Amino acid sequence: MALRHILTPFKVGPVTLPNRVVRTGHGTGLGLGTMNDTLIDYHVARARGGVGLTIIELLSVASSAYPFFNQHGADMVSGYRRLMDRVAPFGMKVFQQIGHLGNEIPQADGSPPWSSSDTVGALLGVQAEPMGAREIEELKEGYRTAVRLVIEGGLDGVELHMAHGYLMQQFLSPLHNHRTDAYGGSFENRLRLPLEILEMVRAMLPPTMALGVRLSPELLPGGMTEDDVAMIAAEFRRRGLIDFVNLTLGTDYNPHKIIGAMHEAAGYEVPHAAPVRAALDLPILVTGRFRTLEEADQVIHEGAADLVALTRAHIADPDLVAKTVAGAPESVRPCIGCNHGCIGGLGTVGRMGCTVNVAVGAEATLSEDLIQPTDNPKRVLVVGGGPAGLEAARIAAKKGHKVILAEASGALGGAINAARRAPRRAGIGDITEWLEREVYRLGVDVRLGTYVEADDVTDIAPDAVIIATGSLPRVDGQQHRSPGRIASGMERRQVISSHDLLLENSNRDWGSRALVYDDTGHYEGVAAAEFLIERGVAVTFATGLSSFAPGLEASLSAEPALERLARGDFRLMTYARLDAVQEGQAIVSTRFGGAPETVAADTVVFVSHNKSNRDLVEALAGWPGQVAVVGDARSPRYLQTAIREGHLAARAI
Repeated sequence: MALRHILTPFKVGPVTLPNRVVRTGHGTGLGLGTMNDTLIDYHVARARGGVGLTIIELLSVASSAYPFFNQHGADMVSGYRRLMDRVAPFGMKVFQQIGHLGNEIPQADGSPPWSSSDTVGALLGVQAEPMGAREIEELKEGYRTAVRLVIEGGLDGVELHMAHGYLMQQFLSPLHNHRTDAYGGSFENRLRLPLEILEMVRAMLPPTMALGVRLSPELLPGGMTEDDVAMIAAEFRRRGLIDFVNLTLGTDYNPHKIIGAMHEAAGYEVPHAAPVRAALDLPILVTGRFRTLEEADQVIHEGAADLVALTRAHIADPDLVAKTVAGAPESVRPCIGCNHGCIGGLGTVGRMGCTVNVAVGAEATLSEDLIQPTDNPKRVLVVGGGPAGLEAARIAAKKGHKVILAEASGALGGAINAARRAPRRAGIGDITEWLEREVYRLGVDVRLGTYVEADDVTDIAPDAVIIATGSLPRVDGQQHRSPGRIASGMERRQVISSHDLLLENSNRDWGSRALVYDDTGHYEGVAAAEFLIERGVAVTFATGLSSFAPGLEASLSAEPALERLARGDFRLMTYARLDAVQEGQAIVSTRFGGAPETVAADTVVFVSHNKSNRDLVEALAGWPGQVAVVGDARSPRYLQTAIREGHLAARAI
């Protein structure tokens, strides 16, 4: 389709954007508290790729210990100026988001978090200290300091964060605000502090800078609704305080609504924007897992918004706009919505990465723009056509090497071919489909149905071998949280792996009741349970871990999975040990003792840590050439690790 809207210039207050493609504020962990070169490189890559507006992650105010981005005076100003100098040639505009997390974060000196009332934040779990006159004045001074830094840094605008259950929403929402003074009670009183701060900031900004707010319905009983958000935005507009509204969804009590993972459709947040759209005549920005300019253009065409955020899409591929404009949208590396590297990385290792884009946060050294054709092309053999092998073959070919990719099966994709059959997970296959297109485009010699042994390597005579032979499920009854205890009866026909379940699809009768035993805590067990639930099978989900799929919590995927599973006949058992599988049943006990329980199970899906396929690794132990082992062949882990190791191994040749 023709892109009639998304690529047109658009005015936000006094600022003219080169197009309507936006990246909303998102924590990166890259700046280490300031605007350092790593964070600048990250944003510059997206400016070069054609983004129209970037809103930088939240600049905290007052003394909150917000972990992503804090105030550092002159260092911030100099960093801002370096950023603006570097993005200037590309035309991208830059706004700074400013705010405070309230009850979600302690004060830097260790004192209790602030809030409108003595509420408890979802992330911190500590009761907040209600703000008094002194704290409110300190907060305002924090906003003044932050705005002065942004002005001195030469940015184009400011966005005040009043969404996601953070401090300003803790004043706006009757769910959190229980005050009886001038800042609580009625709608007018709850609006008072946000208005005072908006008026103060508006008065500080020069006429060349834009000012907007980020707002969200809470989707919680008694919380702010879409109509409440519309009333608030309309009042801000009536007073002439804002130039745009950035609409989002949810709070940290339901964060999977803020950053919807793979199970959400593109534009899932857009319907919630309708009341605001109808209430005011200002630019509206929407988000919601958009991945292509075509999707974004359609939203504007339908009149649902004026600006569209493609934030995670630009984490996955900073050149999304440039590639699309060049007529090659199929070459855009797709965001698969796994949330594992971006928000998941922030929550686990303290900095954002990306499952499909190795260069995120390392643009200065790993950007693919830095790859130059080698002066010494080598013959490279990649064994295994899963994600690690595909990425290795792609990068080796980009470097100009002569690449052979050998895959034992009749199709590329590896374990992703099973994973994509899980309910609402078909999108995970987008990355292997993209990698497959790329290796063919780059001229890789792809050999399907080719099982490689040591003698074959000798015959091919490569200069380098990358072994990406993956791993296979093991259904041996061993459970890592119960070492030395092996379940009996694992040889029975009713015992299968998740691969057996997903790849056999509906070709087998799974019975009426099933046990899914999960020993890993990631998506594999969830996929098996949801697959069976959708076929009307009652599922007992037992795990030796302390909670349901803890490996999915950081990527905001555990709770939505539980919501879906709860629609069927689903039971959860934690701290469980599988003792035995018998005819039509399984014996399960708790790891800490107690009487064993008999669970009816026509099918038992056993999900444990896979076994690496290392036959070729061992066979080539004395081979004189360069050998690298990547992905699950090295140790079964995650998709992000597999792609990264394949990428780095090829880059090192």
